[in-house]
Amino acid sequence: MKNKLRFILPRLIALTAIAGLATLIIGTIFKLLLFGTVLFGIGSFAAAKMRRRDRHSLKMDKATVYPNVQRHYNTVVAIVPLKGQQRAKKATIVPVY
Repeated sequence: MKNKLRFILPRLIALTAIAGLATLIIGTIFKLLLFGTVLFGIGSFAAAKMRRRDRHSLKMDKATVYPNVQRHYNTVVAIVPLKGQQRAKKATIVPVY
């Protein structure tokens, strides 16, 4: 029995040390990932706040954009067609039932 214990005990101690070291490394990796996720969340929140502040300062949130209307100092100058008419249409009679 003493010989078996002398044979198994060093291997068991080495296996325990290796398992503890692996657990320490894996725990450190997950803590770094968690820390990075928290930092990314804080950075995204701060960037969104700054973007929102910039939009409010430029008053771009309330202005609607129409592609065929040219604006000059918040007044409508002209309505420009998106696609020009190819040919003149002939007058037709449309029956109404």
